[in-house]
Amino acid sequence: MPACDDDDDDDDDDAAHERARARVESLETLREEAARRWSVLALCEEMAGSDAYANHAEALGARRFLVKALDRAMREGDEEAMTIVGGALGRCGELAKRERSVELRSVAGSQVGSRAGQPPSTLEVTLPVSGNVVIVHESAWKDAGLAWRVWGSAQIMSRILDAAPALVRNLEVLEIGAGCGLCGIVAASLGAKRSTITDGAPGALAAIQRSAAELPNATAAFLDFRDDADIIDGIVSLDDARSSNEARHWVHSRSGSQRTVIEEYKLSVDAEYDVCIATDVLYSEEHSTPLAASLSRRIRPGGTGLVLNACRHAGLLSEFAIALLARGLRVQISVAERFKGEDDTQEYQGGHLHRTLPSEAEAWWTEIARDLSDFSSLVVADEDSSLSLLADAAAACQFMTRFEGRFVLMRIRRPDVPSVNTETHARDESVPPFPATPPPLLS
Repeated sequence: MPACDDDDDDDDDDAAHERARARVESLETLREEAARRWSVLALCEEMAGSDAYANHAEALGARRFLVKALDRAMREGDEEAMTIVGGALGRCGELAKRERSVELRSVAGSQVGSRAGQPPSTLEVTLPVSGNVVIVHESAWKDAGLAWRVWGSAQIMSRILDAAPALVRNLEVLEIGAGCGLCGIVAASLGAKRSTITDGAPGALAAIQRSAAELPNATAAFLDFRDDADIIDGIVSLDDARSSNEARHWVHSRSGSQRTVIEEYKLSVDAEYDVCIATDVLYSEEHSTPLAASLSRRIRPGGTGLVLNACRHAGLLSEFAIALLARGLRVQISVAERFKGEDDTQEYQGGHLHRTLPSEAEAWWTEIARDLSDFSSLVVADEDSSLSLLADAAAACQFMTRFEGRFVLMRIRRPDVPSVNTETHARDESVPPFPATPPPLLS
């Protein structure tokens, strides 16, 4: 009898696959808007009724049709479609998390470009507002992996700091997952009291140190944010962490010589900072919760975090935002307009390294950084609304799915006193949010 039950299950799965395939293929050719809307809603209904159907639909590429349908529904004020399609996208995120599989979407303007295929060298960046010229050293892939070159998110963040230098001036700054360290170097050049530039790839530290050596207020250090999470979660006691220069975690590789580098450069366990910066550090479900834990340890009370990511998968950012709230941090979310110089990437998965970087990208980085730096015009969730928008995993994933393919900036605040019940995320009204008007931009 069990064998017969198994056969029935296989038949059901096969049938679900065929129905999902037929529906997705029909959406490939449908052009009439009313028929397309009906077909998308039918897809959502089928996904809601069957895990097998939902998994097959996701694997067959249904997500791109759902994202387009949600965008259209939002533009047209179609409340019914927004609710149904948003629910289906949230379900996709939950199923993807359950299956532990993450498909990373290309984001226009985020890639390294032609430098990815060249030998390591130096990158010179001229900041558009201050006119400062900074130079960063690159690493070899064999040493640093993904930390070997400067990514688009770092280019944007460096310009945000340049447009609003008060964010770092006379403050102690930490860059987490720095790669080549562009943002930390820029912070130092803009007058940070001290800029500590860290990465979890031991092989990236030599290049960071060469870049930092040009500035008296910049220094390199080793930090894998998962080590901070181990302390908070009680896996490693604080006393043991303080007494050892060993690291439980690192990325890419750790040779014998690199182990010595870790011991020499490991960031102090108790170091806290006024400002913590991170760009494009969420590539895996294993990153979201530990990064939030690290920020809760490293941002001193009253301090700020600035985390900019290309939204390649909504589930990664939604899980990260929920983890921030659970740690008692406050979150404001801004989203950049989509870069139009690479429209084809909206349908494209992968290829983040070597895709050609359009000539318009640099001007767009500067423009979008200026808009993001005022923490006003592009805000999609302030501290208060983020508490409800990110109240649970499904709601958070549904909210973040709207921004796949775009850059998402999270401005994070650690209150002077605890402001969030970690069980309910309820706000303590005695703790003020970010100012309603941004601080003046200093030249």
